[in-house]
Amino acid sequence: MKNILLTLCAIVACWAGAFAQDLTPPRFDGAVIQVFMTRMAAMAEKIAVEQQIPADSLSPVVRIALHIDKTGNVAEWTYMDNTREGRDRAEFAPATAATRRVLKEAYARLGGKWNPATTADGRPASYTSRMTIRIPVEKVERALNPDPLLFMGGNPEKSFHEWAKVRIRYDERFTEKGVDGVAHVRFYVEPDGRITIDKVVQTPNDKLAKEMIRVIRNSKGKWTPRKVRGVPQRTAFDYRVNYGGN
Repeated sequence: MKNILLTLCAIVACWAGAFAQDLTPPRFDGAVIQVFMTRMAAMAEKIAVEQQIPADSLSPVVRIALHIDKTGNVAEWTYMDNTREGRDRAEFAPATAATRRVLKEAYARLGGKWNPATTADGRPASYTSRMTIRIPVEKVERALNPDPLLFMGGNPEKSFHEWAKVRIRYDERFTEKGVDGVAHVRFYVEPDGRITIDKVVQTPNDKLAKEMIRVIRNSKGKWTPRKVRGVPQRTAFDYRVNYGGN
């Protein structure tokens, strides 16, 4: 009897899998779901720029589940994140309020209609589509702030790191004591170009952090503050170095 039940379960599982595979996924205005995702991301970018929504208030990656019923209507829209359980869990932080508002408006602006999923014999069927939408926050930032923070005329992620690494004295004071690991200092470039140290976020050694701060302070006068509509802004910058390669 047990073997018969196991056989029946296997048959049902195979039948269910075959049925699921026979479903043709829904389409948005005749286009596949991947095209819908691309359109949503592009429209979200457009809305964020139009409404001057700060890029740092947007989630760069959002996972959503759309339950599209047999009539082509979205019966349920679920944000999947790391606070949920089961199939609705995704390893992303919850979408911000600004992100949800932008995506809701983006969907309304697209104004299209879903063609429902269909079975192998052409009958409409309900379908839950799980998709990842990547909002181009870098493009939003560049559009809203065309005058970025510069160091010696270049991108500080490269120019400042190259300038600072040859000036920080990571010598026998640290190497002989086996001091290694990540050192991370956050500082601000003020609107007038001055440097304000915020805090030492992480360091394997206090003296090493002081050495980094010494060099950071010496960079005064080499920065071009970020501007918003021509007005210089106070801007945070994080300087991280992994000493010793660990």
